[in-house]
Amino acid sequence: MFRSPHRSLAILLALPFFVGACSRSGSNLAQPIAGLAAFGGIAADPARAWVCAADEVSGRLVLVNAEDGSLQNELPSLGGGVGAVLYQACGDTLFAAVSGLNRLIALDPVTLTKRATIKFPSAPYAMAQADGGRLAVVTGDGLLIFDPATLDSTTVLLTIENDALVTSDRNTRFVWAAESVAGATIVRRFDLANLGAAPIDNVATPLTGNVIALATDFGGGQLFVGTDVAPGVHILDSATLAVLGSVDVGDGLTGMALSSTGLRLFYSSIGPLVESVIVEPRFPGPVVSLPQPPRERGLCIATNNQDIAAWDDSGSLSTHGIHPFSIRAPAVLHQGEDGTLTLHGQPGAYYLLLLSAEPAALIIDSDASVDPRLLELSLALGFAVVVAGQLDANGEASFTDIVPADYPQNIDSVWQAAQTPSLIDPEYTLSNAIVIRFLGPDCP
Repeated sequence: MFRSPHRSLAILLALPFFVGACSRSGSNLAQPIAGLAAFGGIAADPARAWVCAADEVSGRLVLVNAEDGSLQNELPSLGGGVGAVLYQACGDTLFAAVSGLNRLIALDPVTLTKRATIKFPSAPYAMAQADGGRLAVVTGDGLLIFDPATLDSTTVLLTIENDALVTSDRNTRFVWAAESVAGATIVRRFDLANLGAAPIDNVATPLTGNVIALATDFGGGQLFVGTDVAPGVHILDSATLAVLGSVDVGDGLTGMALSSTGLRLFYSSIGPLVESVIVEPRFPGPVVSLPQPPRERGLCIATNNQDIAAWDDSGSLSTHGIHPFSIRAPAVLHQGEDGTLTLHGQPGAYYLLLLSAEPAALIIDSDASVDPRLLELSLALGFAVVVAGQLDANGEASFTDIVPADYPQNIDSVWQAAQTPSLIDPEYTLSNAIVIRFLGPDCP
């Protein structure tokens, strides 16, 4: 299954695979995880489709299965309040910014045992991936580019608000920081290959409202900035920070999450609904109903794009499936690792598993008023049918293969599934696409 999309179609169609039944709990069957009183950060684990959440005051840390909401592990406290959490695929490490102790703690992402405790001169807050295993960290002493292995750091911004947000592109060449100043949002872009250069910024034309969320699309060409004043979601050119457009969600945005393909945008306002939109061309997407309105910044999409996690006003963390037809697999795999991909859909339905080198949007059912069928595969680069078959009596099929160990660098591949109840008169349903990254030899 896990062959590079750059290889020949003949190889793709001759892939070895195993098909069989596999158990599934189903979305939303577990009770929400309660007792998370103060929001301190939420992050997705692409290797396991888990979600990690941290309490800002107590320092409690929980790991939750994104598919069924079940609790995987927890720590009662890290000894102080947590300002952010981040999973780093290289090294398979979970980082927690323990703001109350001026510490950055590295943990095992399964057992939550501490691997290292790093003292900072001031409190650390938001974090993002940077190049070479480094981190971009918002601290009380400014924005740092920090290397957890060597403890070297470079200050790229002397002053930044504690509640600022940071993000980076998939190739970790650039870092963007957004902070709220006097009711407006200022965004800056930092070139990690030239940290001595002044950042590009929008100080002359800041965005209206306080920053709520920050994300880049798959290609890194667009930056999505969510603020709490209409239009709510601003789409910027990631290089120049010029405004390219917006998604009008009105006032009161509380959360925003962008799928890993960059084609589906999920957002929440003051009500208990998570709405979505296909970014381009603009069409409404599915709606997820929550038990309570989500807390500010408390929205997260699982890395397989199939589930939404929400930290709501009751202090509970819950997960919710987006589509009944889903494709599930680790979103990050090392070369040489076994990988398993599973489809869940209509019992007895016929399916196709599709593969492309990058995502692209093609609406194939524009008459649908809500959530038209969206093909998230590139026609320009080409896509292939990897395998076709029929789901079993439980509506399941599973595929296992080994990631080859001959890629010179990280490789991204986009997978999407289609199902139809009949081959005589087919009416296809499409899953959300998943982006799987095969980590290259530079990533241990």
